[in-house]
Amino acid sequence: MKSMRKKQGLFVLLTVLLSLAGCGGRVEKGGGLVPSKEQTTEEKTELAVFYSGEDARRISVMEELCEKFMEENPDIRLISEHSGSGIYSETLKAKEAAGEFPDIFEIQDPYTFAEAGKLGAISEDVGKLVEQPFTIEGEIFAVPFYKTSFGIIYNQVIFKELGLRVPGTYGEFLETCRVLKERGIAPLAAGGNPTETGKYWLNYYFQVNLAKGDPDWQRERNQGQVSFQDENVKEMLTEYQDMMNGEYMLEDSVNMNENQVIQALLNQDAAMVLTEPSMVSKIWEAYPLAVESGKNTLGEELEEDPCMFRLGWFFLQDTEGEPVVVSEKGAQWAISDTCGNDREKNRAAMKFLEFCFRKENYRKVLQTVYAIPATKEKILYPAPAVQQSFLVDYRYADKSDVYLGNEDTPENFKRSMYDVFYSVATGTMSVETAAEKLDEYWDNVPGSW
Repeated sequence: MKSMRKKQGLFVLLTVLLSLAGCGGRVEKGGGLVPSKEQTTEEKTELAVFYSGEDARRISVMEELCEKFMEENPDIRLISEHSGSGIYSETLKAKEAAGEFPDIFEIQDPYTFAEAGKLGAISEDVGKLVEQPFTIEGEIFAVPFYKTSFGIIYNQVIFKELGLRVPGTYGEFLETCRVLKERGIAPLAAGGNPTETGKYWLNYYFQVNLAKGDPDWQRERNQGQVSFQDENVKEMLTEYQDMMNGEYMLEDSVNMNENQVIQALLNQDAAMVLTEPSMVSKIWEAYPLAVESGKNTLGEELEEDPCMFRLGWFFLQDTEGEPVVVSEKGAQWAISDTCGNDREKNRAAMKFLEFCFRKENYRKVLQTVYAIPATKEKILYPAPAVQQSFLVDYRYADKSDVYLGNEDTPENFKRSMYDVFYSVATGTMSVETAAEKLDEYWDNVPGSW
């Protein structure tokens, strides 16, 4: 009888163990229960990653990085998503309103989000990897992913045919424009991004008219010490309008998208465009010969160039011949307050950010958008000669991080600002009216949340 009870007890124990194994575990030698693959998956730290996604090549690189990160970190699962072609900051705010705020995300206006309590602190270990992290009272709330700038892309074929050289001052630049116009070629094209048409020209004049003499102008505007209706600001707006709506700009190019501007350059309808270096990769993709040398195998200039367009670049100078070089944060990484307060999520997020800035990974991102590294460590990447020349000129130039649209510019004002500047550029709004409206929009910024 006793033997029978013992057998029944063993049977029950075996049944329980098999039942547990059937529910997702397996029995390890020694009687322990080892989680199944399904259970292990459920225990992964999950992070939602959100980034801007207007460029297909950049989307591809980000997806590749996320996959590689998960392979190296099987205990972390990334759910990545990109914004598409809409206004990124609006899409991000819509996700927050819908209860879908991501854990890690690119951000364009960190001050607004930080003031609203939506950001978590980033570790000093990540912050020390980059130059100029965004801080409030000593805490890091965003780190730049890469930087960009703006300058003139020009057609070397046209310059060579007309015997033109890269101008050394703004006066020489205007003379170059005059010669091109006389020869029946539109000197410049505008457009590119409908929401930010003319922002590069605007910031060029902002640099030479205001920022060089008063780098604290935006902070002074916040304190009511200066106004858009001041004479020096109206002079800036007048120069901007004369350029955008003047004789040197390709007709109606202010309404062109980026692909149309590129096509105008390739067709020799326009000789130059003021833009950021990311357009180099897009021109190269549309016309691979654009980055080929205009010399033969002996290093001699081709007498008859079979190409319609060869890429050239220079930074536009001021009247004294000093290059106007702006250091603009192209994108920044941030984490949500929820992610910052969750120990496991925060650990995983810092691991992901460090992974993104690792040299072999970061190089791929830079090469995709031909951007300027934001890291303290110098990063080199394969690029055409024109891009390498740009990076060298940028490195040794006196750079300004003061521009309309930076962190001192109210985020909601930016969208109104671009609408006003578009109207000024197309001649549908006077400088006087624009100055009044800009003051009004700056002083009456609605709440963000």
